[in-house]
Amino acid sequence: MRTRPMAGLLAAAALALATAVATGGAAQAKERPCGRPVETSGVGTQGTPWTLKSQYDDDGVPPNRLVAGEEFEIDTGVAGQHWSVVFTDNGTEFFRNDDDVSTATGIREVHPNPVGRGNTNHMAVHAVRHDAGGNVIEVIDGAVDLPAPPPRCG
Repeated sequence: MRTRPMAGLLAAAALALATAVATGGAAQAKERPCGRPVETSGVGTQGTPWTLKSQYDDDGVPPNRLVAGEEFEIDTGVAGQHWSVVFTDNGTEFFRNDDDVSTATGIREVHPNPVGRGNTNHMAVHAVRHDAGGNVIEVIDGAVDLPAPPPRCG
């Protein structure tokens, strides 16, 4: 009769250990060494929804492994729209696509930029939708301030 309570106790201990490991892993994944992302969203001048997210990562190309990545999405809802998309970091351009054509779900651009330590990075995007004749249809401007990376980052 003692084996059943002992088996139950062992099963409960195993479950508690598995839960602690899973929870610890999830908590660790939330707190990245380079900090959490910053994010903003809005709508363009004609109401098209967009989001901009930026975060540090330490997977850049040596010698400067620290990068600030920018992720920008425009929820066009239709394919075939033509947009010009420009990313800047503290006013310096680091990505440009003058003819970014949307898919059925929209546009998604993700690009890293090598950065120095100890600086806040003002990450900005400027997007312009234009027709076949080059006429401006819609404009999107968004920006986030990414605080200086923590010392534990790469």
